[in-house]
Amino acid sequence: MKRTAATVLFTVVSLIGTAAAQKPADDSAKAAQPDAIGKVVGAMQEAEKGLSSLRMTLRTKGHVQNGLQVETTGELRVLRGTQADAGERLYVRLEYSFGDGLKGRQETARTADGIVQLEQDSAFGAVLLRFDAAVVRDLEWAGGVLKRSDMPGMSDGRAQSPLGSGTVRDLRRTFDLKIGARKERDGEAGTWIEGKRKQGLDEQDPDLPVADRVELFVRDADHALLSARYFVGDDVVQEITIEKLELGVELGDDAFVVDGGGLELRDVRSYTPMWEQIEQVLEKAESKAGEGVVRPSKR
Repeated sequence: MKRTAATVLFTVVSLIGTAAAQKPADDSAKAAQPDAIGKVVGAMQEAEKGLSSLRMTLRTKGHVQNGLQVETTGELRVLRGTQADAGERLYVRLEYSFGDGLKGRQETARTADGIVQLEQDSAFGAVLLRFDAAVVRDLEWAGGVLKRSDMPGMSDGRAQSPLGSGTVRDLRRTFDLKIGARKERDGEAGTWIEGKRKQGLDEQDPDLPVADRVELFVRDADHALLSARYFVGDDVVQEITIEKLELGVELGDDAFVVDGGGLELRDVRSYTPMWEQIEQVLEKAESKAGEGVVRPSKR
């Protein structure tokens, strides 16, 4: 469970934010806010469209499972191919520690050949797995059917919107976002976006955010989301900080290699704990997709 929590925590880095309380805006300001937020998102999306490569380091702090604290540090690398068959390459590294002393590391690289993933911690040991291209396609398909992104191969919001446009766009669904009064962070000019959770949401919805308000900072220079926090009352329950961001950086093949430290590279089909999870997910997706619809590898 702790490994799952840490993985999910890093996966949702692009889906969280921070907020400070604001005085209610007058009617004219409220009417203008959606356009103002939309302009920020639009500028971020335009910057993302022209992005060829990115390297980002970040850290997170938060609470999971009965208030247990977890901290992570990580790195994201994205390279978009310049040719039709080059595709997109992704590298993610995560190191995490829980308040009870459990520590671990996860490292993943995705290329046209598939995915290589290393998982290592004091409770579960270490394993180095290879997901071939067919398995990745199946998981990508299942993620779309089930609206999930928590397993290798499933759609990754960090790669799709690496500057964070997806964060702002998704938070608008559950928070009343508006432009804040502050204009800078640590001496850098930018836009603060703040908001409280919307009223009337379904309390039984498993995707309903725990936070009651959020706060985001988008830097003017590159339209990148650099800070995000969730609040419950005055307490910060989740915080994400981008410590370093490089755009248009040169990334060679060696930037998308997982160092297994001498571990045997195993096909995921031979590793029962993970393969059983994959089979369950694919069967669930086939069931939800409808009669006669099967995973890509069976077509």
